Amino acid sequence: MGENKKMILTLLIVSAVVNLFFIWYVYTLLKKLLFVSDNIEDFLETLSSYSEYIETIYNMETYYGDETIERLLEYSKEIVKEIKAYEDIYTLVYDDEDEEEGEDEET
Repeated sequence: MGENKKMILTLLIVSAVVNLFFIWYVYTLLKKLLFVSDNIEDFLETLSSYSEYIETIYNMETYYGDETIERLLEYSKEIVKEIKAYEDIYTLVYDDEDEEEGEDEET
């Protein structure tokens, strides 16, 4: 009977160590996801403003109708559209924070 208790205790300790490792691993992954999420958000904002800038240049009288700038404008809009397709992934963190801020403002 004493042998079974030792084995159960050993398995319990091993299980606790494995669980602690997985908790640390998930924490590390979530930190990386938050970092990537922040950077993608900033990148999208920068790219959107760049696209708007190109559109402003394209609409100037001097450059209006320039095919190169028109293609550049179309390409930058396509990139913004492609990044926005993944918006639901990188905004997971912000959705939760926005809800909390809304609750704080209501009280």
